[in-house]
Amino acid sequence: MNRRLFVATVTAGAVSASAGCLSGVLEDMIDEETTFEASPIRVSETAAEEAGYEYLGTTEQTEERDFGGQTVELTNYHTEYTRSIELPLEGVEGETEAGVFSLISTPQIRVAEEEFNPVGDLTTEELAGQIQDRYESLELGDNIGGRAIEPEGPNTMVSFDTYEATATLSGGTELDVYLDIALPEHDFEYLVVAAIYPAADAVFEDERDRVNTMATGLEHGETVSVDLVDEFGSGSGGDDDDDGSGGENSSNTDGNETDGDSE
Repeated sequence: MNRRLFVATVTAGAVSASAGCLSGVLEDMIDEETTFEASPIRVSETAAEEAGYEYLGTTEQTEERDFGGQTVELTNYHTEYTRSIELPLEGVEGETEAGVFSLISTPQIRVAEEEFNPVGDLTTEELAGQIQDRYESLELGDNIGGRAIEPEGPNTMVSFDTYEATATLSGGTELDVYLDIALPEHDFEYLVVAAIYPAADAVFEDERDRVNTMATGLEHGETVSVDLVDEFGSGSGGDDDDDGSGGENSSNTDGNETDGDSE
């Protein structure tokens, strides 16, 4: 039985909420450029296959915000992976979708010779708190340290902070998990790299190694090809047996066609 761990879009909601804090800063500062778009982000197929994660697709999230009477358009990319794991839990049979690896790219906003970004000033603790606020089945614990992973592609470092947490599976079973969060920068964009995986002694070292493999395979840039979907297969967070694939909504897109500033 495949039991969902948590809503796939948990980190994206936190980033969207953070964008609201820009309104007071940018008021009356908007110049001619009013469209800001990030580049696509994903994990290489080789790394995802080695780590045993399934690619659910990438959503292109565009929103308009008003600053000082001027409308500004922001475009982020959110990519999601999941992994089903057999857990040593009494009463839970078969594999559970208990591993999630989530990526977001969000543009820096450059106006009046100054730069801003919805997540640029956030700490991992603040972002972890926003994730907890937006997902009622995740109870956050302490920061227990971190580690740094160097991707093979982008010239940046993924510096994870790790938080203890408790997640509630559909059906009410509680599961101790770790939440890894990193906020690297690359090509004048901010990235959010987040992972949730079981903390049980029998599996956590292997699962952490798999998360490290995913971080090593990070890909980000205008030429990165992603499968755009309207929503993730498991985005509803329900108890159905959806397999989490992109399905008919999936479409392969070349980064050169979808990226760059819109006119």
